[in-house]
Amino acid sequence: NMWCPACAWIIDEALKKTPGITGSCCSFTTDRLRVEYDPVATAPERIISAVGKLGYRAAEPGENRNDAKDRREFVRFAVSAFLTMNVMMFSFSLYAGFFTDLPRETVIKISWPMFPMAAVVLLYGGYEFFKKARAGLARAAFGMETLIVIGALAAFGYSTVNLLIGDIHVYYDTACLLITLVLLGRFLERRARSRVLADLEAFFSLLPAKARICSGQFPDGRFADIRRLAPGDVFRVVEGEILPADGRVTAGSAMLDESSITGEPLPVSKEPGDTVRGGTMVQQGDLRIRASSVGKDSTLGQMVDIIERTLLAKTPLEGRTDRILQWLVPVIIVLAAGTAAACLLTGLPVEEAVTRAVTVTVISCPCALGIAIPLARVAGISIAGKKGCLVRDFHAFEQAQVIDSIVFDKTGTVTAGSWSLQEIAAPGALSREQVLALAAGLERDSDHVVGLEIKRLADRRHIRPAPVTRIKQADNGLSGMHAGREVKIGSRAFLSREIIDTGGIAGQAAGDPPDGKHSAVYLGCGGEIAAVFIFGDTVREGIEDVISTLKARNIRLALVSGDGKETTEAVGKRIGIDETRGGYLPRDKVEFVRKLQADGHTVAMIGDGINDAPAMAQADLSMGVHAGGKPAEDAADVTLMQGGPRQVIDFLDFSGRVNRKIRQNLVFTFLYNVIALPAAMAGLLNPLVAVTAMLLSSISVTGNTLLLIRRSGSS
Repeated sequence: NMWCPACAWIIDEALKKTPGITGSCCSFTTDRLRVEYDPVATAPERIISAVGKLGYRAAEPGENRNDAKDRREFVRFAVSAFLTMNVMMFSFSLYAGFFTDLPRETVIKISWPMFPMAAVVLLYGGYEFFKKARAGLARAAFGMETLIVIGALAAFGYSTVNLLIGDIHVYYDTACLLITLVLLGRFLERRARSRVLADLEAFFSLLPAKARICSGQFPDGRFADIRRLAPGDVFRVVEGEILPADGRVTAGSAMLDESSITGEPLPVSKEPGDTVRGGTMVQQGDLRIRASSVGKDSTLGQMVDIIERTLLAKTPLEGRTDRILQWLVPVIIVLAAGTAAACLLTGLPVEEAVTRAVTVTVISCPCALGIAIPLARVAGISIAGKKGCLVRDFHAFEQAQVIDSIVFDKTGTVTAGSWSLQEIAAPGALSREQVLALAAGLERDSDHVVGLEIKRLADRRHIRPAPVTRIKQADNGLSGMHAGREVKIGSRAFLSREIIDTGGIAGQAAGDPPDGKHSAVYLGCGGEIAAVFIFGDTVREGIEDVISTLKARNIRLALVSGDGKETTEAVGKRIGIDETRGGYLPRDKVEFVRKLQADGHTVAMIGDGINDAPAMAQADLSMGVHAGGKPAEDAADVTLMQGGPRQVIDFLDFSGRVNRKIRQNLVFTFLYNVIALPAAMAGLLNPLVAVTAMLLSSISVTGNTLLLIRRSGSS
């Protein structure tokens, strides 16, 4: 029930002054409120009640909206519109008196029926306005309702005084039309905003409320509340159902629609042993899945949380417009009062002074200013999410338009994320099963493609990870302790001591394959090479087109990797990147990005693993290729959920459209106010024209944002 961005500001200010609440952030465009509170001092029910006293409705996430209240609001508008039409009919008859002489008795007879009808429109139709305006005045937080109430009361009060003395200057139609048109405008704007939020709300509602949990008593599953599903439980999904949690397939096969997560419309086949993510839908088949992450810990739950936090965070420009809004309403009131005073001092009639003051009051449009950025922002984030680009920082849209250099990580970014472990060379005393168990134990918490493939192969072969303790993340590898011996896994450089000590034990696999199609990962145990894992390292489909497109835009490209120089150069040559840096540790990647920035470049870093996080943090824009881990642990400004860099071009192009809409909305809003306010103060407009222009201004900003959705939907 928020009417404009000032409503959100009023809610924030009121809650921050409420005992037990330490922080509040309310978003007008998404109708969402995030509150930090002391559970000892207050509770959600009391917070919801406090919001209700301000004239707004609040509910905890997941609760149904009050459709009956929405229907009452429509009835309120319908009654107001009917009475307003009748008031205007009487007003047209009265306006004839400006051209012919109407007797005083006739003026009174025409005017009196308008009084009760106008009173009903103000008291019934404008009830929410008066309620919110009173709450705002009590807290010295002025919103759009304050201007509406002042304008309507001024027109109604002045008309009532003239009615009592038999004066023909009665403006009940202005008071009624102000209330009715604002109700109509808010109805149309709410529908338009709903269109903007449609994709976002659909995304928020992807997680089902129930899950078919399998048990000994119900082997085929029985529906239960989603809150009863816990990690380790087995649940079943069939055709047309949405997965309620992340997990691993234990039985069955199916085709899944993962477009809600990745934006990729093509269905994906799933078999026993494959991982699946909550929020995806079964197109065909029947699966039994062992849950690994549920609720907020699932991929979808983390994505929802990230998007909500991004929407509630404010950009610097948006923060400045919010501060303008806080002062705009008091300034408009002062301008209206000053206009009336100037008219009276210059000898103009009282009705002219009142008319100009009311016109100034209603023609200003703080709503358009308040929604210019947030609405485009919500549209941008929701559409990007629909396309499979998870935006953590709205600043990424702005940065995407100014970058002139992009640094790609090689492994798992420009190479295929679905690496296959093609060969395990175990020249020592340990068998292939033993070295695979050791590697899986070391990589148990890793989300890098190497670790994921090792764990996937161990799971497929039913090999339990070995118990490895004191695992440490180092440059280009991991180390830990097993059975009193040090175990290590990583690049040739990371295990250089073991390779030197053991001489030729590693055989021909000891060198990084220079063909650009394979990479070697080494496992050391007790100071000796225990195994060499050979991975298929094919480049991602379509990466050559991405590189050629970026080159055509005169963007400097570089490829960095922890693999050897020969391998990195071979991959770079194959995809079309001339500038390559092999054998780079995480700190080397940071220094490379920092050097580019020192040379005056604006740099984007694109990577996939935790070893890329330092360079991503240093870059002006960071984009992460989703590698199957937890989105919440990604350090990137934007996560490409399809798992490949093909989305880089999509995001760069889309960010340009978002930025253009924001600039267009801001320019239109400021030009409107700069032109409209002086015209109203000069008496060039009347209140009826003013209220119509004010509403058209808000609706035009909303409509301009809708064009972003329409074009994105057709692209």
